[in-house]
Amino acid sequence: MNSAVILVLVLIWFYLGYKIYGRFIEKRLKINDKNITPAVKQKDDVDFSPAKKPLLFGHHFASIAGAGPIIGPILAISYFGWLPVVLWITLGSVFIGGVHDFVSLVASVRDKAKGVSTIAKEYLSSRAGTFFGIMVFITLLLIITVFSVSAAESIIARPDLIIPLLTVTITAIILGFGIQKLKWNYKISTIVAIIIVFASIWISVRIPISFNLEPILLKNILITVILLYAGIASVAPIWILLRPRDYLSSIQLMLLLLLGVVGIIIVNPSINAPITISGSGFSLWPILFITVACGAISGFHALISSGTTSKQLHKESHAKSIGYGGMILEGILAIVVTLVAVAGLSWGTGEGSFQFALDQGWIVLFSSGFGNIIGSLGIPLITGTIAALLGAFMVNQFILTSVDTSARLNRFLVAEKFPKIFKKANLKNRILIAIIILLPAWLLAVTHSYDTLWRLFGSSNQLIAAIAMMVAASFFISKKTKIKFIIIPAVFMLITTIGALLYLTFRTGGYLSEGNLILMVISLLMVGLGVFVAKEGFSVLRNRRVDPK
Repeated sequence: MNSAVILVLVLIWFYLGYKIYGRFIEKRLKINDKNITPAVKQKDDVDFSPAKKPLLFGHHFASIAGAGPIIGPILAISYFGWLPVVLWITLGSVFIGGVHDFVSLVASVRDKAKGVSTIAKEYLSSRAGTFFGIMVFITLLLIITVFSVSAAESIIARPDLIIPLLTVTITAIILGFGIQKLKWNYKISTIVAIIIVFASIWISVRIPISFNLEPILLKNILITVILLYAGIASVAPIWILLRPRDYLSSIQLMLLLLLGVVGIIIVNPSINAPITISGSGFSLWPILFITVACGAISGFHALISSGTTSKQLHKESHAKSIGYGGMILEGILAIVVTLVAVAGLSWGTGEGSFQFALDQGWIVLFSSGFGNIIGSLGIPLITGTIAALLGAFMVNQFILTSVDTSARLNRFLVAEKFPKIFKKANLKNRILIAIIILLPAWLLAVTHSYDTLWRLFGSSNQLIAAIAMMVAASFFISKKTKIKFIIIPAVFMLITTIGALLYLTFRTGGYLSEGNLILMVISLLMVGLGVFVAKEGFSVLRNRRVDPK
């Protein structure tokens, strides 16, 4: 199968989706720059800070991407083959994920940049908002925990990541200060910063770093350092670290993504992986739709859109390119990852194969496939080794982005849920909330106590997506906006996610048959939450359709 033809066709589809369907949604939402955004109206230069569109796009894209569009497609390929993965990503991004991200962003911007769970409390019911908020808090806590562990493990596996990671963090702080306070030209400053970061990758190959500590101790030290970094990033003014670091990370990703696109088109590696796979032990529906989340639709995106992004949006007209466009670009990333996995590696069990690399971890699989394709281009200085390191560096940066952004989002959530206690967003309160969030995450990480709950992440993430769209539909119908384009994908995701939870609970080998009472109870509670929110949501929608006021 020709990988280049598939990639070109998908790119054309995404372009048309952005131009045509993105414009349709923009008209439905009545985007208007006369509406003053919270970033301008509530500006405090800590959390509320109007950003230039390229910088905000960079922060938003780096935050929503994380490791999801890499892990999900790789796992789904091993379960179902590559064709179902490609079809779900291409259709999901345009008609479901892009809608979800766009409407979550605009709803938040028009409601004082409140988080989606707070909006749920206002436009569904107090109980729905409370239950949803608890679920979001636990999900973010798990993301912080698991991705801090993943980041630590990737550094242990690739010690040559340390120099580039330190370089991009320090460079981001300098860049953020220079643009915000010294009024540097952000275009020139960006070029210089990117050159410095890529130079650090080249240097790291020539200055080998090794660890001489006991593995468990080393891992716990790295987890502690990563969570301390996340704590600092979550309380510092967003323009000094989080935004510029995400911006630099996203530029690197886009350059590497472009390199991947060019590599696939020029090298045109053959796909020898099976189109479809049966007998994997999972049903295509609903498991495909919770395995491939980021890249098609992810509830985590609604938390970003209604969390950090809505507090930085300078103009409403930027929402389409950031909200909808960010999702489309993530879809492109997921497609490139899919093709790298099935065309950059052979299919089989021997060394250099998909299965062999997957046994070593998804980071190794992606970086190996990426390195094989890019190394074949013959670009000076970009050998297979350098290309593999670039791939690993990109993945690690986006894992860290998920950690620090999730910490900030959970800080917002706690502050919004307890406004009387944390009515002032001063440094003392910000640090106190960060400790409340990160201490349990650290305990879960160093004890590996998160393993059981993490198995529910795919389902909980997609349930958040379905509920977020229900919340957005309730918000927009109150503003006399037609909402079919929101409700249809919301119902699909709600039914699919509830189906997945029931399937994983009651199937042969599921939570019930394996005697895992904790997962069974939590899974059924999530089903109850989904049904409850759906009932509340449709009741609100029905009443507002009837009520002429």
